[in-house]
Amino acid sequence: FIFYFLLLVIIFNSGCKQPPQIANKFYDHYKNPIYKTFDTAAYHTEFKRQLVVLKAQLRYAGPITNYYTATGFEPHFTDKFLFNGQLRQLVGYLNKANEHGLNASVFKADLIARELDTIQANHFKMITDVYPVLARLEIETANALITYSGILQFGVVNPHALYRRYNMKVKRPDSLFIQQVYKVNNLNFYLDNIQPKDSIYLQLKRQLADIDTDIVDSDKIHRARLIKLNMERLRWQTPAKHNKYLWVNIPAFNLQWVENNQQIFNMKVCVGEPRPTDYDEHLKKYLQTHNLDDKPLNHETTILTSRIATIQLNPTWNIPTSIAQNEIYYALQKDPEYLVNNNIRVYYKDKLVTEPDTIRWNRIARQKIPYKFKQDASDLNALGKFKFIFDNESSIYLHDTPNKKAFKKAWRAVSHGCVRVEDPLKLAQVLVGDTTRIDEIRMEVGMEPQNLKDTTRFKLLKAKRSVPGFELRSKYIDVRSVQLFINYYTCWPGQDGKLAYYDDVYRMDPTLEKAMGKYLAK
Repeated sequence: FIFYFLLLVIIFNSGCKQPPQIANKFYDHYKNPIYKTFDTAAYHTEFKRQLVVLKAQLRYAGPITNYYTATGFEPHFTDKFLFNGQLRQLVGYLNKANEHGLNASVFKADLIARELDTIQANHFKMITDVYPVLARLEIETANALITYSGILQFGVVNPHALYRRYNMKVKRPDSLFIQQVYKVNNLNFYLDNIQPKDSIYLQLKRQLADIDTDIVDSDKIHRARLIKLNMERLRWQTPAKHNKYLWVNIPAFNLQWVENNQQIFNMKVCVGEPRPTDYDEHLKKYLQTHNLDDKPLNHETTILTSRIATIQLNPTWNIPTSIAQNEIYYALQKDPEYLVNNNIRVYYKDKLVTEPDTIRWNRIARQKIPYKFKQDASDLNALGKFKFIFDNESSIYLHDTPNKKAFKKAWRAVSHGCVRVEDPLKLAQVLVGDTTRIDEIRMEVGMEPQNLKDTTRFKLLKAKRSVPGFELRSKYIDVRSVQLFINYYTCWPGQDGKLAYYDDVYRMDPTLEKAMGKYLAK
């Protein structure tokens, strides 16, 4: 009995001392006998020590630590991709990150290459010399691969953390994304697959490669900077575009109708005024005093995506409180006839005030105006004859305007936040789609019909409107639901296909550049 017991102990102990699978792979590949003495427990101890040493350098330190803790500190990426040469391919991809406008040095490809060189030189004399090299290679590979993959697929920064008026949904890296990286079986295929394929992105990438910034040329350096920043914007995972959509680029002051990736037409737009340069200082003061005179104005158009499904013809304008406080309040002090001259009605607790001229406006606190103001449909209405409605949290819309002068100017950041369109009838026609309804729309807004059969009806409508006391009524029409994107790019292909560069209307570029920090190529 004792003999058999001792025999089992010997067999058991000899089995426990068998090197792990990774050690056998190393031995088979490099034929170095020290790998036969691989001690798993000693390696795990060294791996944990290296995690502590490298933690401050890891972009995803928490998830990486959690993964290896859960899997017993096994060398995952090294086991999969060292012996087939794919870790060398990773180094190659990381070193070309500058092609994406990224600083390649942040991915530490040189460290991975150094560890690979040390292992492949095969000069180890003791197994304990292997452990720190293998541990660092695994940790540095994990961090570089997850970071590189995350940036190419989602961008460096989260725009919601940067900008006050960025209401477009953006997908960001999460735990599921990190799990998928660890499940990769073919690293070369994966790295190729995550390269951005968007045609605009590739055009910016090619243009960046053609700019020789080694030559000191301020214009080239400026253009290269804009390309890099806008490549980052294109990496943000915003909602996918359908085969038909409307696209407003704020810095370009332009709206496009796009079908199957082709621009069908475009038109000028006016967008919201930029915030004053001292906005943050005034906001800080206002949050302390709560005095309306200290509150800075912010009319910047919100970045968003939605769907246009309704057009309001001859719209009424429910004037926002901010405009009532900052503009109408003062206008009433100077001109008692302001309301009548601008076709504006006054409401108190949703009831029409029939004699607003009797209100003593100078006795009302601007901060607590108890009235609501509504501008009726007319040729004077600030929204013009067309209002294009879409759901959004900022209560903005696309609309016509009676003031067409701004469209003749290059700088068109002049609105209170909504987007004024140059040719609202053309936009309405393409949204309606049904040519038989076009004349109905034209006559509703006081324009002659194109069909001669409707001429008599138009004359009757015109005569009706000339009757004293006639009130123009708004009319809502449903249109085919179309995606709308209001976005912000300071560099974008123009109508001729060449890259166009635009003024940074809302000063968003410096904010993005600062947030990208070390990840932005210099």
